[in-house]
Amino acid sequence: MSQLSLVFFTVLAQSAVGMFIALGLVEMLFKPNEKSMTRSFIAVFVLLGIGAIASVTHLGHPLRMFNVMFGLAHGSALSLEIVGLSLFGGAGAAYTGMRMFNLMPAARKLLLPVAMVLGVVFIMAIANVYTLATVPTWNTPFTSFQFLMTAAVLGPIAAAVMLRAQSTGMGELGEKADRTLAVSAAGFGLVALMGYAAYLVWLGQLDVHVNPFEVVDYSFRLAMMRVGLLLAGVLFWLVSAMKGACNAKHVVIASFVLVLVSEFMGRAFFYDVYISASAGM
Repeated sequence: MSQLSLVFFTVLAQSAVGMFIALGLVEMLFKPNEKSMTRSFIAVFVLLGIGAIASVTHLGHPLRMFNVMFGLAHGSALSLEIVGLSLFGGAGAAYTGMRMFNLMPAARKLLLPVAMVLGVVFIMAIANVYTLATVPTWNTPFTSFQFLMTAAVLGPIAAAVMLRAQSTGMGELGEKADRTLAVSAAGFGLVALMGYAAYLVWLGQLDVHVNPFEVVDYSFRLAMMRVGLLLAGVLFWLVSAMKGACNAKHVVIASFVLVLVSEFMGRAFFYDVYISASAGM
């Protein structure tokens, strides 16, 4: 796996977006403890920062990021990805900073949904980098689907980790938020698994010069392990949440680790099945 830094960047960045959106919806629907929510929003940008550092290591030198930005004039997909990161990061950080210092409550209410939408735009900008006509295994709506599902499944679990870690200050609203996040992650997890099954079938029938599952000898096993870990992680947390065990921090942490590893495996598989359209000519 030569693209490990990109595996980390794409999964962690998309997870951060999903976490921000999940926390934003919790804030809008439940209005839980102010300090607990602010700390949770700060954690989003710790996650995003780790992902951004991983992306810089892929460039080899931080200053190369400025070279990438020069491609913005001709609509470079990589440049647009950085713009998407900057817009989401800037709007989300501004919102979080305003929460920390209790500034402009009315403006905060407007900025939150804007930052949430910019998060989705950022994910689509990442997907746009990979939907290349020259790479048939990536040039599919399944690429965008998988990236969005990473945010939709892992984001609520990451949000629940922070909320359960502060459950003593959350009260009954925290329990309701935890249950809502669990049901949301389970629903999106089911959609993700069905979509992933369709993706694997599509991949197996793709008209390319080599079977994508034979590019690396462990690829199919990797995909199956990914499915198993995702299912186990989501169900583990869902059962706990339905029982009202919102103080069981170890459960949601274990679920987060299982689903995070499953997403890393799924993304590693995505990069491993890279096949150039011209390679068989």
